[in-house]
Amino acid sequence: MKKLFTLLFCGFAFVAANAQTCDYQLLGFADANQQMITELTLGPNDDLNPAVVFTNAGPDLPGANDTVWLDLSVIMGGQEAPAGSSYVPGSAVAGWANQQVALSGEQALLTAAEMNEYGLIGTLQICYTVRAGGNVTDPDASNNKACLTVKRGGVGIDGFNAEEINVYPNPATSVINVANAENAQVSVFDINGKLMVSVESASANQTIDASNFANGLYFVRITDGNNVVTKKVNVVK
Repeated sequence: MKKLFTLLFCGFAFVAANAQTCDYQLLGFADANQQMITELTLGPNDDLNPAVVFTNAGPDLPGANDTVWLDLSVIMGGQEAPAGSSYVPGSAVAGWANQQVALSGEQALLTAAEMNEYGLIGTLQICYTVRAGGNVTDPDASNNKACLTVKRGGVGIDGFNAEEINVYPNPATSVINVANAENAQVSVFDINGKLMVSVESASANQTIDASNFANGLYFVRITDGNNVVTKKVNVVK
């Protein structure tokens, strides 16, 4: 995933040449009003696109031909997985130093459809790690990462509450059972979003063969039309 970022508020316009040393620091995230936030609540149809706030503590200025990369990862169920990278053109940040800069994607960081596809329901963390490109080196990577807590609700199926759909046992060993999801599509994804199993029309007590699953966290997504419920289950053998 490579998505271009635009500058919300920027610094001075100078151009640096040759190799530069810039201490990039991620400061956190901001909402649409450019207020710093540590938590964001989303509905099931809301896209995710917070602004990420960072600074360059110097001593040099990035040049117009340099690049800043923002690596995205997702933490859910205690496990962190990479979710792609975005880049900031050097022309957008050339010349600023010792100032806070907020960058917001021209497109949503993750759309509601993408979050449904990867089973991102409930409480999770979205993290960015900034890294230098082009002729820039960053001598201190300890301040290059920031995370935002995201709380995202699911949608019930045919008016049912999500709690009425039961996925058990948890942890599972060789079998995952899905109850009260009759006629819905049931899909199981691993922590990296890989589809493991898909059942087009589930029975009232659907059984999923997990005998070939590796140990780890899995997401069981139940879909009926535009309604989606996602449950987490650990596989331990």
